[in-house]
Amino acid sequence: MSFARTIAGDVDPQTLGVVNAHDHLIRVGAGEVYIDGDHMLSDVSKAVEEATYFVDASKQWADGGTVVDMCPAACGRSITLLNEVAEQVEGLQVIVASGFHQQKVYLEPHTTWVYQYTVNQIADLLIADICEGIDEYDYMGPLVRRHTSKAGVLKWATAYGKITDWEKKTGEAVVIAQKETGCPINTHTTAGTAALEQAQFLLGLGAIPEKTAIGHVQRNADVWYLEQIMKLGCYLELDGTNRIKYLPDCHRVNLVRSFERDGFGSQILLGTDSGKASYQKAYGSVTGIDFDPAVFAPRLIDEGVERSYVDDLLINNARQFFAFADGKQQ
Repeated sequence: MSFARTIAGDVDPQTLGVVNAHDHLIRVGAGEVYIDGDHMLSDVSKAVEEATYFVDASKQWADGGTVVDMCPAACGRSITLLNEVAEQVEGLQVIVASGFHQQKVYLEPHTTWVYQYTVNQIADLLIADICEGIDEYDYMGPLVRRHTSKAGVLKWATAYGKITDWEKKTGEAVVIAQKETGCPINTHTTAGTAALEQAQFLLGLGAIPEKTAIGHVQRNADVWYLEQIMKLGCYLELDGTNRIKYLPDCHRVNLVRSFERDGFGSQILLGTDSGKASYQKAYGSVTGIDFDPAVFAPRLIDEGVERSYVDDLLINNARQFFAFADGKQQ
C-alpha cells in the first residue's frame, strides 16, 4: 500500500492535504544559527502559531495541511519539539527530514562524522532515521536515542555553483538510503545554482527520478534550463515567500504557467522555506509558512490559472512525490 511517512506514523498520501514541500518549524541551533542567529526557531509557541496560520489557509483548499520540515541531520533538528508542535495544531501533519545541508553549515567539515565515516556507515545512519526512528540527539553524538518518529524525506544540499567533495560523499549516502528505503529526496540548491548538475549526479548514482526533487530553483528562473531537469524525470521544488530582494513573485507565476504549457505541470512542488524568524508571521513578518495557500494560490486563480492546476501545485503533485517507492527496508 502506498504511504507517506509523517512523524505520527505512516499515512495514506491522499490525506496530506495542502503540502508545503520545504519549510522549517523548529531549529534549535547548530551551524546555520551560528552563521546567522535569525535561523533560530526554538520557540514551540511561535511554531504552533505559524503552523496554525498554515492549516487555516490550507482549509480553503483541503481538509488540512502538511509541513515538510527540512532541517536535516546534525543541523538543529529537534524531533521532540516538532512533536510538541504537531500535537497542538489540529489538522497539521509533519514530515521530517534526514540527510544533510551543504558543507558550509557544518562549519569545520574535517571534524564532522561525515568526514570520518565511510559512505556506507553514513548511509546506515540515514536508513536508521527512516526505518527505526530519528535520533533525539540529532546525531550530535556520541550517544544515540531513537524516537518513535521516523524521517519521511531525505535532504541533500550543495554549495554556490559547485558540489564539494564533502557534498559528493553525502550525496552518495543519500542515494544509498533512498534505494534501500524508497524515501524521496528533496534537495537544496544554493541560489538555484548547480541544479541540473545535482540531478545528473544523483541519477548517475541510481536515484529514482520520480522520487527526486531539486529545490530552491525559482531563484534561477530560466525555463529552458529548469525543464532540462524535468526531462530527466525529476520534480522541481519552487519556494520563497514574497522575497523581493531576490525576484518578484511574478517570476514564480510565470514559471508555473510555462511549465504547465510545456507539459511539466505534474512535476512541480511548492514550498516557502520560511527558515528564519524574520520570514514568519509569528515573529512579525507579513508573510510566512502559509504563503502558498493564503497568497500565491489565490493570485494564480486571479491571474486566470485553472483551479485544477492550482490543486495540483498545492495538493496532488505532492501526494505522488512524498509517497515512498518500494524499498528493501521500510
